[in-house]
Amino acid sequence: MRRLTVLLVSLVALMLVFPIIGQAEQSDERNNYYYILIDRFQNSNSITEEGVDRNDPFGFHGGDFVGIADRISHIDDLGVSHVVLSPIFASDDYTGQTVLDYEQIQQTFGSVEDAIELVESFNEAGIEVILHFPIEQVSENSPIVEEEWVTEEGTVQLEDEPAQAYLLEQMTEWQETLGTSGFFISNADQLPVSYVDTLTNELSNQFWISELADFNESNVESILDAGFDRVLHGEFREDARELFKTIEVDYDPILNDPYLDDERVVHYMDHYTTDRFTRAMEESGFHPITRWKMALTYLYMTPNEPWLFQGTEVPSDGLVEDNSHHAMVNFLSGDEQLIRHIEKLESFNDHFPEVSHGDINVLHDDDYFLVFEREHEGNRVLVAINNSPNFQYADIDHLPSDMEMRGLIEDDLIRENEDGTYTVSLERESSNVYNVQPNQGIYWPLTSLFFGVLGAFIVFAIIMYRKNRRQDRMDEQEQNSNE
Repeated sequence: MRRLTVLLVSLVALMLVFPIIGQAEQSDERNNYYYILIDRFQNSNSITEEGVDRNDPFGFHGGDFVGIADRISHIDDLGVSHVVLSPIFASDDYTGQTVLDYEQIQQTFGSVEDAIELVESFNEAGIEVILHFPIEQVSENSPIVEEEWVTEEGTVQLEDEPAQAYLLEQMTEWQETLGTSGFFISNADQLPVSYVDTLTNELSNQFWISELADFNESNVESILDAGFDRVLHGEFREDARELFKTIEVDYDPILNDPYLDDERVVHYMDHYTTDRFTRAMEESGFHPITRWKMALTYLYMTPNEPWLFQGTEVPSDGLVEDNSHHAMVNFLSGDEQLIRHIEKLESFNDHFPEVSHGDINVLHDDDYFLVFEREHEGNRVLVAINNSPNFQYADIDHLPSDMEMRGLIEDDLIRENEDGTYTVSLERESSNVYNVQPNQGIYWPLTSLFFGVLGAFIVFAIIMYRKNRRQDRMDEQEQNSNE
C-alpha cells in the first residue's frame, strides 16, 4: 500500500512537469564558466607529494590533474560549457600567478600527459578548456629574469618585442600541445593594445576572456574591440553581494547596470580574488543556501553569462585575509541543494531560446519584489525574486489572453484572472522561473492515468479493508469459541 502511495505522488509530479519538458525546444547554448584552482580542487594521491605542505595555508596542498579528471562528471552535471584552469606552469605560488618556468608544468599538478588527458576528457564530455595564462609577472627565481625584457623583480616589460614574441610562442605551443580552446588573461587592460591585437589575431581560433584592473566603459570597449570575446564584470559582484546577502535592498544598482543586456560581459558572485559570498551571510545572519539560490537565479536568468568559482555549488566559505577562500573543495558536504538548483537553471538554457537569446524587460520592481521577463520571438519566460521578509505578489497585465505560467523551480500554475491579469506570488526570500505558454487546460493523457491509478488505489484500499474486517470477525469467533 505504501508503494502505491509513492507511485501516486510521483505521477502527480510528472503530470505537472511533463507538459513543460515535452514542449520545450532546443536552442543554441550560451556559455557558462567554471574556474578551477588546480592546487585546491582535489588531490588524487597519485602525484608526487614533494613540495606539498597542507599545514601552510599559503603553500601547495596537492590538487592535481588526475583529481580534476575524477570530478568531470560532477562538473558536467552542472551544465558547464567552459572550464577555466588556473595557470599550470612551474611556479613559486600555488595559484600559478608567479611563473618560474613557462616551459615546465608544476610538478605537484602531474605531467604533461596528465594535462593532455584531462583536456581530452573534458572535450569528450562536451566541455571546452580555457587556460589562465599569466603574462605580467614571473618569479624572481625564474631563469628568464636574466632576459633584458624582465626586471630584477620579475616584471615583464611587455612593450619590448622580444617579450611579446616569447609569450606568444609559449601560448601557441601550449595550445597546440594541450588542445585547449582559449585563454583567460588577468588585467588585460594593462597590456599594450597593439599586443592584445597581435595575440587575438595570431591565435584567432581561440576564445579570449579577460578581467580588467580598471573596469570602465573605455577599457571594456577597448579590450573587446581588440579581439577579446568576453570580459568579467567585477563591479557587478560588489553590487550583487550587497543586495543578496540580506533582505530589503533595492535592485537598482544591478538593474541600472549599463552592461545588463550585454552578452559579452560575464557576471560572477565568487572569484579566486574575492571573499566567498557565503561569508557575507556571517555578517547578515541569513541562511547561505537561501541567499545563494536567489543570487544564482538572477545570475543565470539575465542575459550576461554566469561564471562560477570552484566550490560555489557546495557552497564553500572563506576569506581572502586568511586564505580560507582557497580551501580544498569539500565535495562530501552532504548538501546538494545548490547543485540541484544550478542544474535546473542551466537546463532552462537548453530548453528555452528566451533564456539564451531573449531580451530582458522588467515588469515589476516594488517592495523588494522583482519580476522580469526574457522574451524572444514572442516566447516568454518570467523570473520572480522576492528579497523581502514577507509574502509578495504582483499582477502582470501585458501577457496575451488565455495563457498559463508553469513554475519551473517550484511547482506552481498561474492562469489568467477575470480582469486579464496574471498574479505572480512568492514566499519570502525565494525565487521562481515560469514558462509562459498557451493554456493547456486539463492534460488528459496523464489525467486519465492519474485517475486510473487513483481508482486502482481505491479498489486496493477497499479489498484490504474487507480483508481486515473478515480477519477481525474470524479472530472474534475464535476468541468466543475459546471462552
